[in-house]
Amino acid sequence: MLAATRRGKIKEILMKKKSVKVSELCEMFQVSDETIRRDLEELEKEGLIERNYGGGVLKKNVIVPPLLFRMEENIEEKEKIANKALDEIKEGMSIFLDAGSTTYQVARAINFKGIKNITVITNGLNIAAELASNTDISLLLTGGNLKNVNYSLVGPDTVEYIRRYNVDTAFLAAAGVSAEKGFTTSDIFEAEVKRSMLGSAKTAIVVVDSSKFGKDAMVSFCNIKDVDKVITSGDQNLDVIEDLKSHVNIVLV
Repeated sequence: MLAATRRGKIKEILMKKKSVKVSELCEMFQVSDETIRRDLEELEKEGLIERNYGGGVLKKNVIVPPLLFRMEENIEEKEKIANKALDEIKEGMSIFLDAGSTTYQVARAINFKGIKNITVITNGLNIAAELASNTDISLLLTGGNLKNVNYSLVGPDTVEYIRRYNVDTAFLAAAGVSAEKGFTTSDIFEAEVKRSMLGSAKTAIVVVDSSKFGKDAMVSFCNIKDVDKVITSGDQNLDVIEDLKSHVNIVLV
């Protein structure tokens, strides 16, 4: 097995288990402990882990694993958030559904609750697939370049498409939320898409679970005060929440 392939599999294990042991990885991949330690050293250089004597642990500030992992994380929180988000959707409305694991749950809730006569515009392939068979809504999928890790469409074509529309409400995902950096994401192209949705919607709502609070991803896409509401759930840092409440309406479910 190539080193790059092995390290990729170690990353997958880290995203699921949050920590790894040298002895277990040696047995799993049938390689020496020196080989595994070199792998962990490379992952440490990437900023993914902190090494310890017996292995390594995922860094606390590492966020936005691939979508397939995020879909299973904090699932009960995301379902609660999605159900609350439906209070913001009325018959005849047009909405943006940004690509993301929590916004995907909003799409599922739309189907489950049988919401009718709305227009949904999304850049998320999995969101489009979820809603594709729903004949009670009008579904529009943006163009753009596919970002494989989270099934999102991004790039200039995506931004241009979104700017054609004036919608009622944009439901946005975020990888991090903090008073200092605002709402953040891991990719500059995703940030551009989110900004275009913000600029083309009358109301902007961020749907985000508790794990994102007090963390910053690589790119800020807007300030806290630039959105109208944040819908969240779970055990956030209360100090962070109080700090944000003076800038934005936060709904905790």
